[in-house]
Amino acid sequence: MKVAAIIPNFNMAERAGDLAEYIWANCPDCDVILVDNGSTIDHPSVHTTVALQENIQTTGAWLMGLSYADHLARKHSPYGAYWILITSAEFTEGDPLTPMVELLEADPNAVGVHPALTEDSTTSWEHLKTRGGLPRQVHFIDNIAALYRADWFDGIGRFDPRYIYAWGPDLETGLLARRQGRTLWVHEGCRVKKVTDIGYDMGRMEMTADDRRRLAGENMRSVMAEKYGPDYWRIVTEEGVTEVMR
Repeated sequence: MKVAAIIPNFNMAERAGDLAEYIWANCPDCDVILVDNGSTIDHPSVHTTVALQENIQTTGAWLMGLSYADHLARKHSPYGAYWILITSAEFTEGDPLTPMVELLEADPNAVGVHPALTEDSTTSWEHLKTRGGLPRQVHFIDNIAALYRADWFDGIGRFDPRYIYAWGPDLETGLLARRQGRTLWVHEGCRVKKVTDIGYDMGRMEMTADDRRRLAGENMRSVMAEKYGPDYWRIVTEEGVTEVMR
């Protein structure tokens, strides 16, 4: 299964570059599409694939990278999966991609899989942290390093671009999968570390972490309320969730 890895970068050239180089060195049959989101403080990574003139935020950069992947697929061959990444992700153990690809290939009902987060990762979603053992079904996966089956992901319209700051697409994608009776997984056979707010701590994001959380929260709540009504939070976090998914 051929994979397109989409990495958005804003002023984090070293981490974006390290992530791309790690994938090239350790993950076979994967094209890296690194989208520079109009970096202003730091220079774009030397590995930049698509250079934007202004910062259209994380969701916009993912969608631009996916659009570029569409052109590559038409020129060469279709992708079987898209790997959605952020520069807060860090891999340190071997090949994290192949076990996830193998899961999607072995289970046609599976539409998304994520590496288990390391114990020292910072996250709001504790269900993604490693518990050891076999791959386990979950109610949604975060877009730290999420691998989605391409035909399914295309079929749901990918991410709604109105989720400007990348808060909300993870929850909504999980809801759509559950409504279709499809499954999402955390793979305990591979690991990723997430370092929350690293770009803000380095003074690279042109806003504070608190400001971004406020803007992202307001944006997510507005979009979800419009789409799902006043009971949106219960719908996206609880509808169709069973105990096995927790």
